[in-house]
Amino acid sequence: MVETSLGMPPPPKKHMFAARQQMPDLSNINSDLNNVSRRLRLLEESFTNMRRSLQVTEENMLQKNKTFATEIKTINSEINEVRNEIADVKDKILMLVQELKTAAKRDEVKVLEKYINLWNPVKFVTQNEVEAIVKDMLEKNK
Repeated sequence: MVETSLGMPPPPKKHMFAARQQMPDLSNINSDLNNVSRRLRLLEESFTNMRRSLQVTEENMLQKNKTFATEIKTINSEINEVRNEIADVKDKILMLVQELKTAAKRDEVKVLEKYINLWNPVKFVTQNEVEAIVKDMLEKNK
């Protein structure tokens, strides 16, 4: 056997009648063509089904996206309301603290209580009462 420069054997020589003997069978080609056609239709159907499924999925995603967007807007508005309420509470607490700073402390109230108990203002008399007592005494002495 003689090899070519690429290391492969040369192709076999064809005879004139060899082409007629190796003619492809048309029935096999027809069945192969039908088989390929059937497979192509199946692939096209599968592709169409996948496209429909993808379309439904995209529509669902868009709908969920809209739902999430409205929920996020609602949550953001509620967060803003809570922030405003917290700011109001802080302001009121600060006002309360300012008022408590001006109020008397416990020690100051105790000092006042001691002086009041010492003086006992319940026993104090008014000027009119003193004048009435003095008049009564002067009349008794006369």
